[in-house]
Amino acid sequence: MSKGYQIASNKADIDRMVSTYFNFINGKYLKTALKWFANKEGYGQEIVFVFFQNDFDDYDMAQLPRPLDDKHVLVELGFPAVEIDQIAYLDFKTFYDYLDGNVKKEAERNPEGNEFIELLKKVKSSLEI
Repeated sequence: MSKGYQIASNKADIDRMVSTYFNFINGKYLKTALKWFANKEGYGQEIVFVFFQNDFDDYDMAQLPRPLDDKHVLVELGFPAVEIDQIAYLDFKTFYDYLDGNVKKEAERNPEGNEFIELLKKVKSSLEI
Protein backbone atom coordinates (compact mmCIF):
# COMPACT_ATOMS: atom_id res chain seq x y z
CA MET A 1 0.00 0.00 0.00
CA SER A 2 1.29 3.39 -0.97
CA LYS A 3 1.57 6.20 1.56
CA GLY A 4 0.41 8.79 -1.00
CA TYR A 5 -3.29 8.13 -1.49
CA GLN A 6 -6.70 9.73 -1.30
CA ILE A 7 -9.55 8.37 0.79
CA ALA A 8 -12.81 8.25 -1.15
CA SER A 9 -15.83 8.94 0.97
CA ASN A 10 -18.57 10.19 -1.34
CA LYS A 11 -20.81 7.79 -3.23
CA ALA A 12 -19.84 8.98 -6.72
CA ASP A 13 -16.13 8.36 -6.07
CA ILE A 14 -16.79 4.99 -4.45
CA ASP A 15 -19.09 3.96 -7.33
CA ARG A 16 -16.32 4.81 -9.80
CA MET A 17 -13.69 2.93 -7.77
CA VAL A 18 -15.82 -0.19 -7.45
CA SER A 19 -16.69 -0.06 -11.15
CA THR A 20 -12.99 0.14 -12.03
CA TYR A 21 -12.27 -2.81 -9.74
CA PHE A 22 -14.90 -4.97 -11.43
CA ASN A 23 -13.76 -3.91 -14.89
CA PHE A 24 -10.44 -5.55 -14.04
CA ILE A 25 -11.73 -8.76 -12.44
CA ASN A 26 -14.85 -9.54 -14.49
CA GLY A 27 -14.45 -12.48 -16.80
CA LYS A 28 -11.70 -14.93 -16.01
CA TYR A 29 -10.91 -13.56 -12.52
CA LEU A 30 -14.43 -13.19 -11.11
CA LYS A 31 -14.85 -16.81 -10.03
CA THR A 32 -11.52 -16.73 -8.19
CA ALA A 33 -12.38 -13.43 -6.51
CA LEU A 34 -15.72 -14.80 -5.29
CA LYS A 35 -14.02 -17.88 -3.83
CA TRP A 36 -11.57 -15.68 -1.95
CA PHE A 37 -14.30 -13.32 -0.74
CA ALA A 38 -16.28 -16.30 0.57
CA ASN A 39 -13.28 -16.99 2.84
CA LYS A 40 -13.01 -13.30 3.83
CA GLU A 41 -9.79 -13.01 1.87
CA GLY A 42 -9.02 -10.12 -0.40
CA TYR A 43 -8.40 -10.37 -4.11
CA GLY A 44 -6.79 -8.09 -6.64
CA GLN A 45 -5.27 -7.89 -10.07
CA GLU A 46 -2.38 -5.65 -11.05
CA ILE A 47 -3.52 -2.26 -9.69
CA VAL A 48 -6.95 -2.95 -8.15
CA PHE A 49 -7.49 -4.69 -4.82
CA VAL A 50 -10.09 -5.53 -2.19
CA PHE A 51 -8.69 -6.30 1.25
CA PHE A 52 -10.20 -7.85 4.36
CA GLN A 53 -8.82 -7.39 7.87
CA ASN A 54 -6.97 -10.73 7.79
CA ASP A 55 -5.03 -9.68 4.69
CA PHE A 56 -2.96 -7.23 6.75
CA ASP A 57 -0.23 -7.93 9.26
CA ASP A 58 0.35 -5.54 12.16
CA TYR A 59 2.80 -3.41 10.20
CA ASP A 60 0.48 -3.00 7.19
CA MET A 61 -2.47 -2.28 9.46
CA ALA A 62 -0.47 0.50 11.13
CA GLN A 63 0.10 2.13 7.70
CA LEU A 64 -3.65 2.60 7.13
CA PRO A 65 -5.26 5.95 7.96
CA ARG A 66 -7.63 4.02 10.18
CA PRO A 67 -7.55 0.33 11.10
CA LEU A 68 -9.65 -2.11 9.11
CA ASP A 69 -12.06 -4.05 11.31
CA ASP A 70 -13.78 -7.39 10.77
CA LYS A 71 -16.93 -5.75 9.34
CA HIS A 72 -15.32 -3.71 6.51
CA VAL A 73 -13.30 -4.16 3.35
CA LEU A 74 -10.79 -1.77 1.87
CA VAL A 75 -10.88 -1.09 -1.87
CA GLU A 76 -7.61 0.21 -3.33
CA LEU A 77 -6.87 1.49 -6.82
CA GLY A 78 -3.34 2.24 -7.91
CA PHE A 79 -1.67 4.05 -10.78
CA PRO A 80 -2.36 4.01 -13.75
CA ALA A 81 -6.03 3.22 -13.00
CA VAL A 82 -6.00 6.54 -11.12
CA GLU A 83 -3.51 9.42 -11.00
CA ILE A 84 -3.17 9.25 -7.19
CA ASP A 85 -3.69 5.94 -5.38
CA GLN A 86 -7.15 5.81 -3.85
CA ILE A 87 -8.73 3.80 -1.06
CA ALA A 88 -12.28 3.43 0.25
CA TYR A 89 -13.62 1.68 3.33
CA LEU A 90 -16.88 -0.21 2.73
CA ASP A 91 -18.96 -2.04 5.30
CA PHE A 92 -19.80 -5.62 4.34
CA LYS A 93 -23.40 -4.78 3.39
CA THR A 94 -22.34 -2.01 1.01
CA PHE A 95 -19.59 -4.18 -0.47
CA TYR A 96 -22.02 -7.04 -0.94
CA ASP A 97 -24.56 -4.77 -2.64
CA TYR A 98 -21.93 -3.74 -5.20
CA LEU A 99 -20.83 -7.36 -5.59
CA ASP A 100 -24.40 -8.60 -5.98
CA GLY A 101 -25.24 -6.14 -8.76
CA ASN A 102 -22.03 -6.82 -10.63
CA VAL A 103 -22.17 -10.62 -10.34
CA LYS A 104 -25.78 -10.78 -11.48
CA LYS A 105 -24.98 -8.69 -14.58
CA GLU A 106 -21.95 -10.85 -15.32
CA ALA A 107 -23.94 -14.06 -14.74
CA GLU A 108 -26.47 -13.03 -17.41
CA ARG A 109 -23.80 -12.83 -20.09
CA ASN A 110 -21.57 -15.69 -19.03
CA PRO A 111 -22.07 -19.45 -19.50
CA GLU A 112 -20.79 -19.97 -15.94
CA GLY A 113 -23.50 -17.68 -14.59
CA ASN A 114 -25.09 -20.26 -12.28
CA GLU A 115 -21.74 -20.96 -10.67
CA PHE A 116 -21.25 -17.22 -10.06
CA ILE A 117 -24.63 -17.03 -8.33
CA GLU A 118 -23.81 -20.02 -6.10
CA LEU A 119 -20.49 -18.45 -5.12
CA LEU A 120 -22.26 -15.16 -4.43
CA LYS A 121 -24.53 -17.00 -1.96
CA LYS A 122 -21.44 -18.32 -0.17
CA VAL A 123 -20.03 -14.79 0.07
CA LYS A 124 -23.31 -13.51 1.50
CA SER A 125 -23.28 -16.23 4.13
CA SER A 126 -19.62 -15.63 5.01
CA LEU A 127 -20.22 -11.90 5.42
CA GLU A 128 -23.28 -12.68 7.57
CA ILE A 129 -25.63 -10.48 5.56
